[in-house]
Amino acid sequence: KEAKLSFVEALQSVAASSVFTTHTPVPAGNDAFSPKLMEKYFGSYVAECQIGFQDLLKLGRPWEYNEDEPFSMTILALRISRQANGVSAIHGKVSRGMWQSVWPGVPKAEIPIRHVTNGIHTFTWMAPEIRALLEKAGGVMTEEDLAKAEEWKKRVAFKDKEYWTTHQKMKLRLLQFVRANVRTQRLRNGARPAEIRETDQMLDPKALTIGFARRFATYKRAALLFRDLDKLAQIVNDPARPVQFLFAGKSHPADEGGKKLIQQIVQISQLPQFKDRIVFVENYDFNVARHLYHGCDVWLNNPTRPLEASGTSGEKVITSGCLNFSVRDGWWDEAFDGTNGWAIGDDTFRLEPEVQDEFDSFSIYEILKHEIVPLYFDQDGDGVPKRWIERVRRSLLTIGPVYNTSRMVADYAGEFYRRAAEKGRMFAESGWKKSKELAVWKDKVRLAWGKVRANAVTWNGSIRTTMNVGDTVPVTANVFLGDLQAEEVAVEAYLKAVEPGGTSKVVRLEPQGEVKDGWQGYGGRVSVEDSGNFKFNVRIRPSHPSLTQAHELRLIAWAE
Repeated sequence: KEAKLSFVEALQSVAASSVFTTHTPVPAGNDAFSPKLMEKYFGSYVAECQIGFQDLLKLGRPWEYNEDEPFSMTILALRISRQANGVSAIHGKVSRGMWQSVWPGVPKAEIPIRHVTNGIHTFTWMAPEIRALLEKAGGVMTEEDLAKAEEWKKRVAFKDKEYWTTHQKMKLRLLQFVRANVRTQRLRNGARPAEIRETDQMLDPKALTIGFARRFATYKRAALLFRDLDKLAQIVNDPARPVQFLFAGKSHPADEGGKKLIQQIVQISQLPQFKDRIVFVENYDFNVARHLYHGCDVWLNNPTRPLEASGTSGEKVITSGCLNFSVRDGWWDEAFDGTNGWAIGDDTFRLEPEVQDEFDSFSIYEILKHEIVPLYFDQDGDGVPKRWIERVRRSLLTIGPVYNTSRMVADYAGEFYRRAAEKGRMFAESGWKKSKELAVWKDKVRLAWGKVRANAVTWNGSIRTTMNVGDTVPVTANVFLGDLQAEEVAVEAYLKAVEPGGTSKVVRLEPQGEVKDGWQGYGGRVSVEDSGNFKFNVRIRPSHPSLTQAHELRLIAWAE
């Protein structure tokens, strides 16, 4: 209002200076509202903005929609932010496919959603005892040290026995905390005196202790461990190598599925074969989480791949020496290297949930039985598991310097925020001159785009052909721009490998020769970096120096 800009003019500046971080790829993470509800609450707002109500609805809808199409908050954010990101590499890839309808005709690989993998504030979650141990080995550790691999390397030279003694003390503190939690619960529920006294002895400090704590959203599969109770009972009740599980978490009050998962775990924990081997810790909060992070030996995480945007609990536990045992989703798919924890299942996607659950639960039992449990109980004469501690070192060395907020904020600043700030300043200069100019230019392009087309594409070969590394392909095409000028478009050759997941390449073509009856020739050469079968085509898209995204106007014309 103060700048006396129209809504569309202001949108150019706001969008160019905004960054949107998208949410978990499940419906609960992407709110959508009916047109009637939007009109109820935003009817007066559109009048204030001097736009029509349908203009507002378009901002929250895919390119093609019907009159009852809900208003998506995620689509709105993608339309009014020129930069967007997921919070892990997988999440970025999934989001590009999930929201491709916002950029019709644009190849999935070019959908402008990138990623910055989440990180945690290390010193908030690191146990003071572990920090003291690291600093004893390599000197005081500062915030600046956290993102430097060489600084972590200096500090993991702690003595095995000293680390193990420290870890066992933290584990005992966790078990005492859980006992008090269960005792309070039983007192409140009117348990018999004998049941209350039993809490003093429940849980074994010598047992391998595995933690699971998070939101009880159904896609996180909290009950996956219990698909085969007989196998699980054999694992936890081995007298020579006992194992115990601690669960904690809450579900959304309206999430009936999540609440049923909690009920199921509590009921299973009360079965005779799982007494003192499976415990649910109630009233999940930061304090409960911190005790679990500090005292557990292994951290279990088994969401349905690829629905975990990032996950951060596994990043928090490593700071205190706990090892990850997780599905290769979110951050763990990037961090796992075979030596710093364990991966459940493999890195494939299965469409049938039942098949995926069966496959992953089998993997959990097998890895526990044949890898994790034997490694933990492979202890020397002093009861120190040296090979286990070596894996703890690898976890600290490979995960500590990367999955922290120091690195994360640097990534956001370098990849997104600085560019957004520069764009914001550019559009605000000279009384918002570029904002006004870009709004006018976009209207012009939209009106003229229906006439834009390309044909007579020629390649050094057929439309689909086999090529070898180092080949260079000459490309030509005829382009009709109608009322647009050559500098207002980008004409590009597009090369795409045929095999699933194949790479693509885009090369800009340049005008050649004279314009004849409105048709302009374009040409160029495309070099090939990989051998294989490829598809070719030529396309046209709008181009302007003030655009932030290559496909900002969602207009693209492919050659006929």
